[in-house]
Amino acid sequence: MHEGRRLVVGKKSILVLLVLGLVATFASVAFPNETLSVFAPPWIFKKFPLEEVTARFEADHPGVTVELTRSEKWSPVTYIAAWRSGESPFDVFVGGTGSMLGASVLVGDWLEPLDDVLSGNLAVENFVEGALACAHFKKPDGSGGYYPVLPFMISTMVMGVNTNYMKAAGLWENGEPVFITSWDEDEFFEWFDQLKTAGALTTHLQNWDREYMQYNYCAPINAMTGTFLAEDGKGFDVTSEAAYRWLGYVQRLYEEGIGDWVITDASGYGKWNSGTVASYFDSQGHHMELVSVTGNESDIAYLRWPGAVEAGSVVWAHSAWIPKASSQKDLAKAYIREAILSQYFQQWDFNRYGKLPTLKAYYGDGITRFEEEMPLLLEVANGAKPIPVYKDLEKYLDILATYLPDAVFGRISVDNALQSIQEASKDLDFTNLRFR
Repeated sequence: MHEGRRLVVGKKSILVLLVLGLVATFASVAFPNETLSVFAPPWIFKKFPLEEVTARFEADHPGVTVELTRSEKWSPVTYIAAWRSGESPFDVFVGGTGSMLGASVLVGDWLEPLDDVLSGNLAVENFVEGALACAHFKKPDGSGGYYPVLPFMISTMVMGVNTNYMKAAGLWENGEPVFITSWDEDEFFEWFDQLKTAGALTTHLQNWDREYMQYNYCAPINAMTGTFLAEDGKGFDVTSEAAYRWLGYVQRLYEEGIGDWVITDASGYGKWNSGTVASYFDSQGHHMELVSVTGNESDIAYLRWPGAVEAGSVVWAHSAWIPKASSQKDLAKAYIREAILSQYFQQWDFNRYGKLPTLKAYYGDGITRFEEEMPLLLEVANGAKPIPVYKDLEKYLDILATYLPDAVFGRISVDNALQSIQEASKDLDFTNLRFR
């Protein structure tokens, strides 16, 4: 076997990142004696300096008061009833992926367009391409694209390995990890069988909960073929040779005791952070959390599936948005621009938890760990693709959650799972609400 294409933590990148020394060009706007209500899930308060940037925003705008609320309701859909009455309990919501956004919110035109925020240092060309792709949706009237949300952090799916186990298994040469170079079945399982000799409690880990199953399923198929979508546009590819191959590989990994599948996000990176897992297919941020435990950046390396360099991975973003029912739209936009999309806010999280920034300039000065890998991380994020937001996405995820976990745990056959997904979803509305 040969090393193939990979992304290695701690190795000096051959790519050059042109850091944009951009300064915001927005003039200070006065908002005397006004109050802004900001909602965010509890985890945002933990993994982002929300309270700190809010205090700075208030200091920069004397007379403004920002009320922060830890919200247990993450989906905008839950607030439609209030918006129908012309009211909103908040002016800004910080958090949520595309799949959490909800088709009915987009189709119903409940969110304020944020295109006018994208100027100066926040111009479209300054964003990571994969990040803005997550935020670009079709206008409800069909007249083009617009940005009803703006991304403040992104995650991409990569294969992370614990370098100590790689070295123990003899999968380390000339200071670099050795990885599979093709999707050939013999080579694929030969690599995992060799990794198993390292003696890790878990050789390979994946999360198959309702959110992460789509990323775990789609990213490898995309690496094989350049797309993870069905030819007829109706959902994900569940008919090709690549689809059968990947799901079959996953099932076999579990049956042979190589793979350990979890069904919650927290249990996945909790196991990884224990240091007992040799390889983990997940977001780059979760891999980096192991370093927060061990304190040694060389403990992890990133590998990419054969073909992923050319085809890209899967990306998802957490975004900030404003309901049209807000009475403080100008103040809300200023808060998103100055606080949420600030360099400090985004880099603070990366330097502690590994969530990727959404602006290219933020991959340079201010990064305090993995500095040499930032150009490669930017390359991965630029070329990654978001999952479509279908009109019936929630129903589709329910169907996937019915069959994919059963398949990966070996409770039903691969044929049964893929054919059942196709049959159960044939009448769903697969109109993609994303613009690109």
